Amino acid sequence: MIVVFDKLVLPHAEAPGLNLRMIKFMNVGIAIEECRKLKGITKSSLASQAGVSLPYLSQIINGQREPSITTIDKISSSLGIPSSLLVFLASDDSELISVSSELRDQIRNVAKSLIKESSDTFISTQVFGN
Repeated sequence: MIVVFDKLVLPHAEAPGLNLRMIKFMNVGIAIEECRKLKGITKSSLASQAGVSLPYLSQIINGQREPSITTIDKISSSLGIPSSLLVFLASDDSELISVSSELRDQIRNVAKSLIKESSDTFISTQVFGN
């Protein structure tokens, strides 16, 4: 499932000092950070819930460390989302060539909306008892 980390470096996709492998780490980090913000969870809280250190989580978010599948599962579980959704959100368009760009965008938008909505619902029930 996370085979995207093992892709070969494509010369046209590289910037000096940046290879495709690094981009994949960054994509996972970007997806984690985006979901974390949508859920309204602090980095510290997410790290604690996922059982990882804050520096390690920050390195994942900044694309400096490659998380294991186990770590991705722990982080996604702490975010309250399936790990497959996190991986989908981390995927770039070249990895989803069998899906139209319109459908990719729609899925991403709906997923982000549901992530935010689930956070709002959780906050509402915890604070207001609804």
